Amino acid sequence: MNLFAPKKHKDDEEDFPYEDDDDLEDDDEDDEEDDNDDDDEDDDSEEAEELTEKHEGEETEDLKELEEIESKLKKGEDVAISALESKIIAKSETIYSCPRCKKIYFNKKWVKDMITDFYTVHTQLAYCPKCIGKTYENFVGSIEIFDKKLKERKERFKEIAHQVHRSLEDAPSFENIINMTEKTGIFFIFTNTTRLAMDIGKFIRQEFSGGIQYEWFERNQYLRIKWYDMVDNKAYFKERLRSLKDRRFGMFSFEDEG
Repeated sequence: MNLFAPKKHKDDEEDFPYEDDDDLEDDDEDDEEDDNDDDDEDDDSEEAEELTEKHEGEETEDLKELEEIESKLKKGEDVAISALESKIIAKSETIYSCPRCKKIYFNKKWVKDMITDFYTVHTQLAYCPKCIGKTYENFVGSIEIFDKKLKERKERFKEIAHQVHRSLEDAPSFENIINMTEKTGIFFIFTNTTRLAMDIGKFIRQEFSGGIQYEWFERNQYLRIKWYDMVDNKAYFKERLRSLKDRRFGMFSFEDEG
């Protein structure tokens, strides 16, 4: 045993845990790779920020264009739609048109229509708030319920109509149930959109079965739905319905008296 050999301290082992120079070289290479990874992450972050700024810029431009179009329409000016404005209109959701005053619901407001005659857009009918109560014929969707058990099920029909109305997604404020009433044993539900009428009719058929009939008018802009508790009951309600039609009750505004 060599008593004069230099004493090995514990601290030396912790500061220099590597067995040879190769380990030191490998560690240097790992540090370089880490630095490169950090640079890549910085590049990705910068690209993401640029894309976000670009997207936000496009949305801001779209909003400005919509505001300009709306301002022109509100003033009743002739609108020369640019290529960009036409693109913005194409991005819009369904444009509703009032069949009485001919105004359109554009960008969450009723304005003079200077668009639908010149550009192909998806339009549906709905009466604007100013026209909806002018006459009892102002409705777009109609559901006629022919049920011999109406007395005991009428309240349930009302509940279904309100339930469907509440469940509509992205419904504008004017997409409403206009009226619900009973005449000569027939229950009528009038709506301001065909979508609402369609959904109510489907729900009634789903709950009570029976027979259902869909009648579309004016290029699928108006919808009348007839639901029978039993198909064989059509003859039973025929004369009752005819007497109502003679008084034009339940008829759309464009239908002839005959």
